[in-house]
Amino acid sequence: MTRGGEEVSQEEGLVPEESVVAQALRDAILERRLGPGSRLPEEQLADIFASSRGRIRRVLLALAQERIVVIQPSRGAFVASPDAVEAREVLAARRMIEVGVMERPCQPLTEEKKELLQQVIEEERSAHARHDVVGMIRWSGRFHLELARGLGNTVIADIISELILRTSLIIAIYEQQEATCCLKADHDLLLNAVCTRTWPEAARLMSRHLLEIEQNLDFSAPAPPTVSLGLILRR
Repeated sequence: MTRGGEEVSQEEGLVPEESVVAQALRDAILERRLGPGSRLPEEQLADIFASSRGRIRRVLLALAQERIVVIQPSRGAFVASPDAVEAREVLAARRMIEVGVMERPCQPLTEEKKELLQQVIEEERSAHARHDVVGMIRWSGRFHLELARGLGNTVIADIISELILRTSLIIAIYEQQEATCCLKADHDLLLNAVCTRTWPEAARLMSRHLLEIEQNLDFSAPAPPTVSLGLILRR
């Protein structure tokens, strides 16, 4: 698919220039350089990225679909700011759904899906090794999504996909600095239980895993100090 002669990303619906801007904003938010509630003025962003307001608007709409930006009529775009109640509700929903998937899978994993999940774990491990917070969050979410897809319920996978997007921002905002978004061994243990079809153990591990994510959140953590958008995004 193209727009104005430029190839459009199927995943984001953005052309390459817009994808670069989206990634810069995504990284700034998930790395906690842009705090929750930060205003994202189209005109200022267009100036920072030497782009047009139309392109910036499309980027902000794409990020709103990911639940990390909210767009308020007559006010503009802001970094989303989920509170403690919303965070706990999102994680409770994930426990109900993802533990249920472990208890009643629609199908076992194919060999192809097992290989993909192992690759995702390796990418997550690499992100941990280089202290790449955004990478850790991204690959952790990818593991959970591909696991749900592999077990055969596409409707539930779609629901989990949205919850993962919301969890990514919650982790980025509230996770204790010394914590890691998913303990490195957790996904290995989960994958082993699923591959050996020991479903009660898989359900137990998933429940414990998601509870530990919630226990690693610190809702008293102060928001990052207000800093010029230009200083943050021109790094």
